[in-house]
Amino acid sequence: MWTGTHASDVTLKGVTGQFGLTARAVRYYEEVGLIVTRRDPGNRRRFDPRAVSQLRIIAELRRAGLGIDDIRVALQSRPEAGDARLDVSYAVSRLHERLANLEQERRTVEATLEALTSTADAS
Repeated sequence: MWTGTHASDVTLKGVTGQFGLTARAVRYYEEVGLIVTRRDPGNRRRFDPRAVSQLRIIAELRRAGLGIDDIRVALQSRPEAGDARLDVSYAVSRLHERLANLEQERRTVEATLEALTSTADAS
């Protein structure tokens, strides 16, 4: 009798511990369609090797600061459905954009502080 799980399937506790994710985050990734899980007869989530691979990538890209939409695009860039590799050029380009935006914000804040300081000194 098929139970919907395989010997290689991993539990929710297993993936959260392996990748430092919370159960809530993993459930969210499933809800927004970044991963697909199976259910065992007790209705518990089971993660096949593809879902585990996806979670590994998601966890790393989240740690790098990418948002869900960028992660979705990065995951879609994988060459094959079962390929664990990832075209990281998209993720790197998004991080460069974020760095450029942060640098611009830093310059703006510094200019604002300088203007405020000059105004306070003139008073």
